[in-house]
This record gives sequence, C-alpha cells and structure tokens, in this order.
Amino acid sequence: MYREVELPGLGVLWRSERSVGVGAPTVIPADGSADIILRDDELVVAGPSTRWLLGRGSIHGATIGLRFAPGLAGRALELDASELRDSLVPAADALAPEVRRRGERLLRALGDSVRTAAGERPGTDPRIALRARSAQPFELGALDWTAEALRMARRGATVTEAAARLGYSERQLQRRMLLHFGYGYTALRRVLRAERARGLLGAGIAVEAAATRTGYSDQAHLTREFGRIVGTTPARFVAANVGAAPSRNRTDGGQAAGSAASGA
Repeated sequence: MYREVELPGLGVLWRSERSVGVGAPTVIPADGSADIILRDDELVVAGPSTRWLLGRGSIHGATIGLRFAPGLAGRALELDASELRDSLVPAADALAPEVRRRGERLLRALGDSVRTAAGERPGTDPRIALRARSAQPFELGALDWTAEALRMARRGATVTEAAARLGYSERQLQRRMLLHFGYGYTALRRVLRAERARGLLGAGIAVEAAATRTGYSDQAHLTREFGRIVGTTPARFVAANVGAAPSRNRTDGGQAAGSAASGA
C-alpha cells in the first residue's frame, strides 16, 4: 500500500508498506525530484531523476520518503544537486552529518503521522501534524525563480525564453539549474513533457495524438523519450495503465538504469 501527503512549499511525504514480492525490482519513472528515504532503518538519498530508475521495496517494514519539489533539492540538502543526479547513495556518503540527522528525525516523525492516518487513530487529520512539523528541519524560504522556471518549462518555453523571463543569461540559468534542480533547463522540459504524455496516455488518448499534443515531432520521438524517462514503451504503458492515474511514486529509491545522457 502506498500513500502520500503534500507538504506545501516543500514537496510530498510518502509511505510505502512492505508487500508480497518485496525485493523484486521496480521501474520508477523520472520525475525531476530528489528524495530522502528511510528504508530498512537506513537513510538514503535518491538524487534528482532525469531517467528511469530501478528500485526495490523494503525488506523490513514500511519505507518512508520525502520527495522535494523540483528545484528545492540543492537548498534543502545543502549541496550541489547535480552531484547526485540519477543516483542512489547512502545519506552518510552524501549529506553533512547535521542535515542527515535532521532529515532522519523528520522522516521518523512524519512517517508516524502518515501511519496514524491509516486508521490507528480514527478522525485524526495528518495534515495538521504535518503542517506543524514541515517547517523544520528544512527552512527553504521562497525560491520564486524555481517556480517560474517550472512554469516556463511546463509551457514548453525554450531556454532562451526562460532565461530572458528570469533576467539571467543562458549560462547563468544553467548554473543555477544545476545547483538547485540538479540538471539543466532542457532536461526539466523533457521530464515534464514525458509526464504530460503519461497523463494523456493514462486517460486513454491515442499514442499518436499524445505525441502531437505534447510537442514531440512524431510517435517515434515520443517512444524514444518515453523509454528513456519512463522506462517502458507508450504501448506497454497504455496496456498496463489506461483508466488509472499515472503514479508519481519514487517508491523506495532506485539504482540508475541505462547510460543515456541527462540532457542537462
């Protein structure tokens, strides 16, 4: 069982319960986000993803994760986000000790809130507890330029248009994207476009029509990008998912798969 709760201004807290077949590899589509994950009592970091990952479930109990909204990983984790792009590493190897301790405390506390929401205390709204705790340990403040970059990328604006809108040179935008998002603006556009295509295909839109509506040059272009970012073909995705909302779950982290360039 999987459930999640949004933490406004930060990201999404999620909890994945151990299930039958645990340990089997799971394909996790790229979502452009980074996660800190408490799995089997170990804290790990899944870096910003621009290509599909291969993950596994927890062996002992539930897995709890915090998925940062795209653009917040660098500041939240106090590092250059590009250092962790498309990778899964132990938190001890990636984060400063204090950041690691704060993150683990937060996940344990918020994980309890999500478990409570499952019915241990009927009538308790976990969002109340989550709001009270979500400001710590990650005091992010406003990063208005990241939100605008996301809006521009969702509209399909070019890097030149985005840089002009934000008041940066293209080189300045690239540097800031790598630091905060972990990848370049072009990679963000590609991930978001594939996400839009997933939504259309999941709603029953034909592959060719989905390619046209999301700005791919043709069906073959969609198929190539879909395989690289989502980890399957559009046809297989449709067969498995039509009528169901496309999952955004990074589940339990993963191992980077394939050797495609990040597009940064």
